[in-house]
Amino acid sequence: MPRKAASTPARKTTSSRRAATPARAEPATRAARRREQSREDILAATRALILARGLKGLTLDEVAGAVGLTKAALYYYFPSKDALLEDLSLRTLQAQAQRLHDAVASTTTGPQALRSLIAETIRMHAQHMDDFRLSYLHPQLAPGAIDASPAQLARVRPINELSFVGATERLAAGPRGRAGVDPRMMVFLANLAAMGVVLMKGLVETFDDPLRYSDEELVDALARIFEAAARP
Repeated sequence: MPRKAASTPARKTTSSRRAATPARAEPATRAARRREQSREDILAATRALILARGLKGLTLDEVAGAVGLTKAALYYYFPSKDALLEDLSLRTLQAQAQRLHDAVASTTTGPQALRSLIAETIRMHAQHMDDFRLSYLHPQLAPGAIDASPAQLARVRPINELSFVGATERLAAGPRGRAGVDPRMMVFLANLAAMGVVLMKGLVETFDDPLRYSDEELVDALARIFEAAARP
């Protein structure tokens, strides 16, 4: 009587092995999402602490306690307080720079670009005064709280260029303005003047004593000044 052949397990095909790969990758993807969410929670807690108490004296122990972590666990996400504050500041600055870049993108001339830059600077910061204070005022009020190393400053410069490159290109492409100011400097000064308006708005509104001029009036007057300087 012939012997029955022993059954052997079927070999996995190449396609079966490939099909299993996404299942193995999925836990890693979920872990990455959880890690990113934890980083976002830490940054949000840090922002809230700074706005409530100021930058000076902020400790990682405070931040860790705010998100329910130990200080050692916090180091898994940010190796130092400087790294945490740098990330928080750069994310804010990056978002602001992108808004300025997008506002100028629809313009075709230098004077138009200056007006859009001024309008968006005032509008953007007026809507988010907390972020304006966090980015520009707190570091001045707490000198030394952030270690601005050459490497960190090198990360900021491309963000500045994102803010100003569009308006600079439009000014440079047109006839030289009557003020005779370098296009890049003209754009920088327009942004700086608009930020001065925001600074004054934030100051007087803190005391419930708003400026006598509306935002629209301030934008139009400041834009006309720079438009006139940019025209031949």
